[in-house]
Amino acid sequence: MDSESKRQQQGVDRISALPDALVCHILSFLPTIYAVWTTLLSRRWNNLWRSLPNLDFNDEDFPTKRTDRFMKFVGRVLSSRGSSDIRKICLHIHHCENFSTGDFSRVQRWIRAAIRHNIVELDLSLWFQYRKNDEFKMPLSLFKCKTLEVLSLHSNCITYPAATGGCFPCLKVLYVSDFDDDSMQKLFSHFPVLEELTIDAHLSFYNVLNIKISAPELKTLRILLDYPSNNYKRPNNIFINAPKLENLEVTDGVLTNYILESAKCPERTKIVYNDRCLIADDVCFRDKDDVFEDEAPRFTNRAAALLTKVHNVKFLSLDARPKCLEAWCVPALENLGKLELALRDCYNWELLTELLKRSPKMEYLGLEHRNTSFDEWEIPECKWNPPEFVPICLSSSLKTICVKGFKGGQHEMEVAKYLLKYGEVLNTMIISTKNRFNRQDGHPYKTEEELCEEFCVCQKGSKICQVNLIYDAGSYFY
Repeated sequence: MDSESKRQQQGVDRISALPDALVCHILSFLPTIYAVWTTLLSRRWNNLWRSLPNLDFNDEDFPTKRTDRFMKFVGRVLSSRGSSDIRKICLHIHHCENFSTGDFSRVQRWIRAAIRHNIVELDLSLWFQYRKNDEFKMPLSLFKCKTLEVLSLHSNCITYPAATGGCFPCLKVLYVSDFDDDSMQKLFSHFPVLEELTIDAHLSFYNVLNIKISAPELKTLRILLDYPSNNYKRPNNIFINAPKLENLEVTDGVLTNYILESAKCPERTKIVYNDRCLIADDVCFRDKDDVFEDEAPRFTNRAAALLTKVHNVKFLSLDARPKCLEAWCVPALENLGKLELALRDCYNWELLTELLKRSPKMEYLGLEHRNTSFDEWEIPECKWNPPEFVPICLSSSLKTICVKGFKGGQHEMEVAKYLLKYGEVLNTMIISTKNRFNRQDGHPYKTEEELCEEFCVCQKGSKICQVNLIYDAGSYFY
């Protein structure tokens, strides 16, 4: 203790004793402007920022209307750099309105400089808060870069030249967001070694996507599409040619036709139908006077088509309101071992029943009762109708059931009891609730004590099955 106190009094500088390489590694986690400011600490730090492996430039670290200071700072850092490689560069510019005529050319020069320093990862964000006619043309040299492996693009003003053979020879991960230019759509067929692709598009009324994704090595594909509510009659088309696809994640308003051309059926699939286009002024789609009533069959058909194309999945995560995905849409899921299903609105028990019937090898069932627009005791459609015959998976394979967001309503209890009664090989059922039940709330839900008593005496098809009732205010499986 005495020696420790003595060191504290003497103010030992342990950081300066670290090797330069380790100090540079630590500084690379800071925004570059702060890393440069460390030159005030000691002479030894004067040149360390010149060889940082990661550079992070953000114009929001500068006064909003001082774009010139930001531009000069980035130019100085890159021009002062020695011969050391740049592993990653983040370049976020959110105030392009303040750009002068030559500023886009300066950004192009920065990208070329990063390429000369063997850039591995580029994170580029160029954003016009109020859209202008100005466009940023991506340098051609980026397309031929032999060291670039990870590329993230977030922009509403980038344009891309027509892609040719030999583009992105080493690119393995691509994330594109908020694009609305036809030239970007042409890129998706020129990735010879791409393994992971994320398309995150917030579409305007005028956007109609016709994208062809051709990537022979693609393993993970995420498509996240968001629409304005008045765009429900303008479906997109996405063609997927990915013979090695393993993971597919789709978040969509069911306005897209997905065409899998020579694509391997992914083993893991997550489908979220956010159905923003099925909601008008917070009125549920099933209302008779809903303005989108005529579109229901089209939405459902597109949803059914996608589910049919991934029928060989081993893991399936589904989140859809009843009118987005009807029970009749469910194909035979012969290889499905794990199912996670989010239940909304009317809980859609009919969809659950059909999934159980068509998944003979299911071993894990996860259910999540998410926030719903209506209380279940007010809606006749929420009634649970058990299947005429016990699904094969209940008698032969289903071992674990996890129910989250459980409220203890009448139909929830009926479903839970049915699964316990006919789950002959069931090992565990976990009932998780976010709310402490209280009769004073005015809801016909059971208290926790009543739930415990009821589950203790209910009939079980498996002698070894344990029911765990837990309070969980935290995470869900999504």
